[in-house]
Amino acid sequence: MRLVYTADLHGDIAAYRALCDYARASAARALIVGGDLLPHAIRLDTAIERQRAFVAGQLRPLLAEFHERAPGCAVYLLAGNDDWAAAIAALGELERERLAFPLHGRVYQLPAGDASDTLWLAGYACVPVTPFSIKDYECRDDGAADLAAFDFGMAYTSWRGQAEPIERAALAARPSIAEDLASLAQQSDPQRTIYVCHTPPFDTPLDQMPRGRHVGSRALRAFVEQHQPPLTLHGHIHESPDESGHYAARIGATWCVNPGHSPRRFQAVLLDTGDIAGTLTHTVFGKPDPGKMP
Repeated sequence: MRLVYTADLHGDIAAYRALCDYARASAARALIVGGDLLPHAIRLDTAIERQRAFVAGQLRPLLAEFHERAPGCAVYLLAGNDDWAAAIAALGELERERLAFPLHGRVYQLPAGDASDTLWLAGYACVPVTPFSIKDYECRDDGAADLAAFDFGMAYTSWRGQAEPIERAALAARPSIAEDLASLAQQSDPQRTIYVCHTPPFDTPLDQMPRGRHVGSRALRAFVEQHQPPLTLHGHIHESPDESGHYAARIGATWCVNPGHSPRRFQAVLLDTGDIAGTLTHTVFGKPDPGKMP
């Protein structure tokens, strides 16, 4: 199955249009966006409405046009830590119209030639806690100490439909990334599942920031090491391909990919699930060099 993947479009409708054009030109069967779908919206009095307006006024018409022109390509959308949950709820209307399918916490069976080829697609939006204010899709990684270094003076969630302050104890009481991933693994065979996780795995080329800092999820890395899915798709750290020199890495038998994001150029990957190594291609960086793979 051929798929096109990118992440971190942050409401850039021109980038969404480029993605749709790329999916059509490559005859993809699935188009996937792996987090941070909506425009930056920090100002509390207008944040949620601004993001919901983008879904209704810009994203929906574009996806309706795409569906007309490429009816055989399904669209899957994952929330990210810059998206308000109350705005992501607007994706429900796109799902009802079958224009796009929300990915967070969901598992979908992908079209396959026969039962032996069955693949699933699963999504998980949450990232380890950041210094930023929106906490809808942030949580502990794998332990209580994960929250210790962060200030909760300007921390908000919109789980109840509007932006509200959240305290450290309330976030600590929620399931960790490790716990959520363990639950997600029960919904399909992990070795036949493509996982779309906004956070990259820790200490890989995919979570590398300037000065060599790594900020990905330890819990996700442990999950991949344990279950060895065929492919994981990530985002969150826009600059990682430029910083590390790699947009793809291997953890055991698993291919892990973060195409990165730049406002100056469209960045995405194309691959066939039956031959990831032979088909994986980046719009900017081309094919990975097997001799230099991390």
